Amino acid sequence: MRTILTVTLLASLAGPAAAQDDRAHATVVIREAMAKAFREVAAGQRQSSSEQGERSTRTLRVGPNGEVQLTNISGDILITRGSGNDVAVEIVKTARGRDDADAREQLQLVPVEITERSGRAEVRAHYPSGDERRRSNRRNLNVQVAFNVTAPDHIRIRATSISGSITTRDFKGEISAESVSGNVRVSNGGRIASAKSISGNVEVVDTDIDGSFIASSASGSVLLRRVKARQLTLGSISGNVELDDIEARQVEAQSVSGNVKFAGPVSKGGRYELNSHSGSITAALGGSTGFEIEATSFSGAVRSDFSFGSTDNPSRGRRSIRGVYGDGSAVLELTTFSGSIIITKR
Repeated sequence: MRTILTVTLLASLAGPAAAQDDRAHATVVIREAMAKAFREVAAGQRQSSSEQGERSTRTLRVGPNGEVQLTNISGDILITRGSGNDVAVEIVKTARGRDDADAREQLQLVPVEITERSGRAEVRAHYPSGDERRRSNRRNLNVQVAFNVTAPDHIRIRATSISGSITTRDFKGEISAESVSGNVRVSNGGRIASAKSISGNVEVVDTDIDGSFIASSASGSVLLRRVKARQLTLGSISGNVELDDIEARQVEAQSVSGNVKFAGPVSKGGRYELNSHSGSITAALGGSTGFEIEATSFSGAVRSDFSFGSTDNPSRGRRSIRGVYGDGSAVLELTTFSGSIIITKR
């Protein structure tokens, strides 16, 4: 299971080449993808001295079980909880240019396209292509677009941004959020399908998730605090994975180059797999549920505050603990190649 999760994580974040478990190569792939995505947008910042803005609001009527797709290139997306049946989208555009006239001209070159059809709406910031800019005799473009969205809980939202953060507050509807260069943060959420970033942190706090949840980052940490869910699948290539005050029946958490921390009770019949290639693993276990454990470090110490009636096994240079605590109704597998493992009572 850990091997499958690692391959899936690397492939989804950095393309097929990253599935070779080569951190250096994966980093190159990620950086090239990010640079290609917003190099030309960022280039205009070097020649900017004047700023102009434009603000507008649209109401989307997608019905009681509708879906909204938000697609942004350069700018943040904020989603908060609203009432009624409609979705309100505030569009805030900011342009920087050589002078006021140049900045105003740039604002007109980046329209926000909104399409509504039978229960679905799409809001997309459209940046001109290289050919379009050449035809308008414009080499650089420095425009940011922010989406401030208010939506009722029965709406599904898919949000993506290349250079910008995605934040949701108090929104209980179904949400998936993905950013290339920016943080993804969910506070007091509900039905979260996924949260991913290539160059940024993923953070979920004070959230009771209805079902399973997947979160990942390539160059950033994955942080969960005060979260309940049936199943959690979490991973980072170059960052920590930290779970504090977590209640879940199944947890798969791993980092290629970072520490993995878990703090919370284990559930009867639950399964918890914590894995790091180059980092330490800490498990602070609470509650009264017993568990069966296998903890292995190939290049580090394994220490436990629990008594399992077994001793360390130093076979072939590795150290491990195997045993049963209490009724053994949950299963824990903790593995690191280069790092220590610490198991404590919460």
